[in-house]
Amino acid sequence: MLSSGLKGIISALPTPFNNAQQIDTESLKKLVRFNIEQGMHGIYVGGSTGEAFLQDVTEREKVLETVAEEAGGKLTLIAHVGAISTRDSQLLARAAVKYGFDAISAVTPFYYPFSFEEHCAHYQAIINEADGLPMVVYNIPALSGVKLSLDQINTLVRLPGVQALKQTSGDLFQMEQIRRQHPELILYNGYDEIFASGVIAGADGGIGSTYNIMGWRYKNILSAIEKGDIQTARQIQTECNKVIDTLIKAGVLAGIKTLLHFMNVINNPACRKPFFPVNKKYLPELQQLAQKLMAEKDNC
Repeated sequence: MLSSGLKGIISALPTPFNNAQQIDTESLKKLVRFNIEQGMHGIYVGGSTGEAFLQDVTEREKVLETVAEEAGGKLTLIAHVGAISTRDSQLLARAAVKYGFDAISAVTPFYYPFSFEEHCAHYQAIINEADGLPMVVYNIPALSGVKLSLDQINTLVRLPGVQALKQTSGDLFQMEQIRRQHPELILYNGYDEIFASGVIAGADGGIGSTYNIMGWRYKNILSAIEKGDIQTARQIQTECNKVIDTLIKAGVLAGIKTLLHFMNVINNPACRKPFFPVNKKYLPELQQLAQKLMAEKDNC
């Protein structure tokens, strides 16, 4: 069975690159330590935020190895091993086992119009290579283009070895339906801007990119909801969403990396091409925001 240790606030980890577009392992280690300092419950490695689909399998495995080594058992580790190719996903699942991850995750295979039966077979094939590690199904219809019905989600989460769902969808009714039909399932909210609403709808916690820069806020939202203090949770969510508004203007992934750079966590804010860096006109606002967040973190 999946331990309750996988519940809570899980940072979706970016992958730092240098000017030559190579993985910056020094910055990656610093980023892991920064998440540990913030008291994150876990790290989700190699997902959308990690620009996994802009890396080859060898690079993705190196990221898993580096993160596991630096984390040293101090927080829960989930390896996103999803790829269009079942074979590549299986190779990464074996790497997750090798490096001591606590769970694996995979996005629904995308681009090609796979049948639902092919999706199910894909997940089962990955699970079979994961030596008993629990699977977190990653549902993100806006980016994958795969729009699963509630019945299809129900089928996926009942597959042997599936014990959690990362629900990156704005459909809070569906979130509540999943919670109601699967009380034992670990359910993650995926969209940071509706974290409080997602938890109220039944999520056990969340996996998100902006947790890297203000994870303590999401921990405080979760704590407030658990105490029944919805007003405080809503107020903190509003503050989170002001940051998210800024990131949407600047470009979310590049914006998060730029903030982390200004917070002296990573050496370079570069994303992999074809992503552009943040437009210079947003840099003063991001620098000011980084200073504000660091001061807030230090006072927590």
